[in-house]
Amino acid sequence: MYSSSKSTHRFARRLLEAFPLSQVTQQTMSIANMPARLWHELVNTKWSKKTVSWAIAYIYTLYVALSAIPPLKGNVAFSVTAASGLLVVLYVFHSFTNLNLKTAGMFLIIAAVISYLWEFVGVETGIPFGSYYYTSALGPQIGPVPIAIPLIWCALGYFCLQASDHYIMASALMVSLDLSFDPVFSGSLHLWNWTGPTQYFGVPWTNFLGWFIASLTFFGVFYYTTKTQLKLSKHAIVFYYLFGLDNVIGDLVSGSAALAAASFVIFTVATGIIILLHRSKVSKTRVPQAVQVAGSTRQPVASQ
Repeated sequence: MYSSSKSTHRFARRLLEAFPLSQVTQQTMSIANMPARLWHELVNTKWSKKTVSWAIAYIYTLYVALSAIPPLKGNVAFSVTAASGLLVVLYVFHSFTNLNLKTAGMFLIIAAVISYLWEFVGVETGIPFGSYYYTSALGPQIGPVPIAIPLIWCALGYFCLQASDHYIMASALMVSLDLSFDPVFSGSLHLWNWTGPTQYFGVPWTNFLGWFIASLTFFGVFYYTTKTQLKLSKHAIVFYYLFGLDNVIGDLVSGSAALAAASFVIFTVATGIIILLHRSKVSKTRVPQAVQVAGSTRQPVASQ
């Protein structure tokens, strides 16, 4: 009886090892445990400007999550306007703390100017986002575009670039964020209104293509102007995912369970892809180093 039980356990273990979804499960668990691991790392590490800035970024995601709780929802201090303003402040503090003054300043100027131009063209012509217009809810405007909009583009772009370290992938992350918050911001909150046909929870598909093009434009200009490629940060990946979950909570509070489910899948898959690409990149950089070390150990023998 003992032998039969033992063989059954061995068979079950082999079955689990051979099951093709085991790697997906491990990857999912890795993503789920990452925030706790990195928070533990922040708490137990020597505090520096970098660690302080990421700790503040994590606290910001908690603040956004709290803004969805009914007792706080509707409070001016937890409004969308306040959260957007704090995001811009966090971005400015974070970028000028972790990048040199010239690089941070160049990104701010390039991203703000190019995103404003795309927004101006978009409002006036409907290209490339689709036909829409801004309401007065976002405050003062320069022409048809609120001043806050280019600054929000800068903030989202900075953190997406930190999370992916490649401007094409960062552009895709920008689209993933817009897939979640645009239906809420333009729908129940009426920060802007779409005037043409829509396909995705009240938003036209062209809008997401426009977001990719606009993001890719200022990421590309920044890269080719400064020749700077931001180093991928594990903390930025966690910030992206937590910020994405904040949007999922916002989708739920807005009354759209379907949008919340879609957003959750999008953010989880995107985070998984980032992690896989990062691990692949790390493994590729380690192989040449190993070959070089092996070569260096053989060289003295050959010379002898």
